Amino acid sequence: MTQNGLGTPSAGNSTNSRTAAVIIAVLALALIAVVATAGVLAWRLLAQDASGDPAPPAGGTSESTQAAAPPKSVAPAPVPAGAWKKVTSPKDKMAYDVPPDWEPTPGGLAGFESPAGEITALMHGIASYGDDWCDDNWHTLVGFVTPGSISDKGTIEATATHWAKAAAQDDGGSSPTGSLGEPRSVTVNGGRTEATAVTATTTPATQTCPVPAIEVTVVAVPKDSGYALFVVVADRGAEGSNPDAALEKVIASVRPAG
Repeated sequence: MTQNGLGTPSAGNSTNSRTAAVIIAVLALALIAVVATAGVLAWRLLAQDASGDPAPPAGGTSESTQAAAPPKSVAPAPVPAGAWKKVTSPKDKMAYDVPPDWEPTPGGLAGFESPAGEITALMHGIASYGDDWCDDNWHTLVGFVTPGSISDKGTIEATATHWAKAAAQDDGGSSPTGSLGEPRSVTVNGGRTEATAVTATTTPATQTCPVPAIEVTVVAVPKDSGYALFVVVADRGAEGSNPDAALEKVIASVRPAG
């Protein structure tokens, strides 16, 4: 592993050892936004309309500026016990699978805010794991990032570094240190597509919950119209953290939606 400069301050990165990130939930036609103020993978969820275009957050930067209509309540299809769940992103025309104990929120957005409340990293078509394991936090967040948005820094190495800093920075603006791995080939889409992945590893600057490290893996998946960016943010070494094999299986499942 090589040092990646995670300790270099940059404007607009997130707060609280994975604090000030965001999560949404839509329940029985009611929109519930939960904003965490401290902890480890804490996120605010934002609303998304039925067309799949995200609504812009109040006072922040969104991947879309289109106004959102009230979300529609759709009953999920029954899932057999133990079956993995399919998550589809209409915006990317891509899909992936997650284990049965994960929580898909394909119509939601999640990411991280700066101490000033500006969104600096945002993903859509999301799923999370480990709801409320410690102080209203989650172990893992996965989803797609729009190429060319504020959440994409031009290369997968720069994007992984950006997300790792956003996830581990505290609300005083202190930047964490960490390392960046070499880009590697991974197979997705049932072994039919070769993608490129890179992982940034960092230690939270401050910790409400005991997390030895955070890993951010960014995967660039080629498709007919360019590529899709799939991002995995996961704590490592904490009680209940996802095993590597589970995260690798999620990544390997990324494929064109069909």
